[in-house]
Amino acid sequence: MKRFVAFACAFVAAIAFLGAQEAPTPATFYADAGQQIKEALDASRLLQSKGQWSKAWNLLVAFDPDNKDGYVLAEKIRLALAGNVANGMLISFGFVDLAEGQSLEELRANPPEKQTIADFNPLDLVEELEKSGEALPPVLSYELGNYLSTVNQEYGDNWIQDSMTIQQKAIENYDRALAYDTYSEESLSNHVGLLLNFQEYDAAETVLKKAIAVYPENRTFSLYLATVFNDQGKFDEVYPIVDEVLAEPETTDLTYNAFVEGIKASLNSGDFEKTNTYVEAMIARFPDEYAPMLIQHLIEVQLGTPEKANAVADAVTEKFFVDPNIVGSLLSTWLNAMDPQAGFDYLERSIAKYMADDLAEGTLYFYRGLMYAETAQSIDDLKLAIADMEEAELRFGTVYEADNQVFLVIGQLKDEWTQVIEQVTSENSATSDDQSQQPEAAPDASQTTSPSQDQPGAEEQSPGESPASDATSGATE
Repeated sequence: MKRFVAFACAFVAAIAFLGAQEAPTPATFYADAGQQIKEALDASRLLQSKGQWSKAWNLLVAFDPDNKDGYVLAEKIRLALAGNVANGMLISFGFVDLAEGQSLEELRANPPEKQTIADFNPLDLVEELEKSGEALPPVLSYELGNYLSTVNQEYGDNWIQDSMTIQQKAIENYDRALAYDTYSEESLSNHVGLLLNFQEYDAAETVLKKAIAVYPENRTFSLYLATVFNDQGKFDEVYPIVDEVLAEPETTDLTYNAFVEGIKASLNSGDFEKTNTYVEAMIARFPDEYAPMLIQHLIEVQLGTPEKANAVADAVTEKFFVDPNIVGSLLSTWLNAMDPQAGFDYLERSIAKYMADDLAEGTLYFYRGLMYAETAQSIDDLKLAIADMEEAELRFGTVYEADNQVFLVIGQLKDEWTQVIEQVTSENSATSDDQSQQPEAAPDASQTTSPSQDQPGAEEQSPGESPASDATSGATE
């Protein structure tokens, strides 16, 4: 599947950090729990394995109704996240017992009316337990960290506490759990992501090195470390990590992300020869994807090599035809570089080249219309934009059905720009009328004399007149 990647001028690329499906919390995390607690947890886990989520929840509630035991509370948090069929902002949860052949995923799409509903706010409950003086087992910090990370991912600032507070509390709990070697691939991944949100690079590096040592087969941790080094400007430490991943014969998402990190490091360090090597290798490794060529175009624009940038733009358009994502990305790069003329020149070349293809021409006229509007300095530019949209509409009419969404978009844009033109024209007309109807100014007393005071050679002074000003018009979007 093609990737469409929008690269900002700062060339910040996001790593897709894919965590494995989280397995049930290891039994070793409960090693210090009492025997009765372990038996209750085992009984609940057995029910969970059979899809009896409601019974499993009720068992834990019956064993510890007041949430006074840290181990049981930890298991409740895990069960609530993994086994709910529905929830309300992750502070109330619904559970059901699955019938044979049913799955939670199916029921979550259409939750049944009959559920076991539980009001359950782990953050408040853990804080109450901590205030009581009860020692918190590491597994409770681990599960609360997972819970808060999930809350932040799903709700951000739209939860009962702000995102900053949620993330800080998640980090605190992950730190506490990690200090007791209580972690998983998922928790380490979440932990690093949260630390990077606060630019705590040293702490993130420490967690990543732990993750790499424990899960050496997970190359994603290595690439995450490359990201940390890039963010800190430690470019020489990025290359060995990247090159090791690229040396693997299989081409995967990790390969793609490794190229991105290598390009970032070489570009930001000024090693343009290495940049070119990575870019060319990326294009060769992903011949069916246009994003590498868009990266190459962006780099050439930023390096101030217009001929190369134009050549790449024409090449990617020819290879993948006139794809709207490609055209839009190329134009966006030129606009961000404050060089809209290069974008117009590209469109002119392409329009001349693909004039026999209505779909291609429609796309190119559509984007040229957007460019005219985006860079408009006068209502004449908006008129050009409307003309191009009408041409695009005509071309699209031969390839799309009348109810296609593109015609609605074109109509809305034309209406919007027409309103701007009418408004500016009306304002200019009113200004011109107002100036032409202003009363004549009274003669300046110091410039006039009475008949008896006539002086030879004095210029005749006429009443002051306000000259009509040239009307200027501008259109802004």
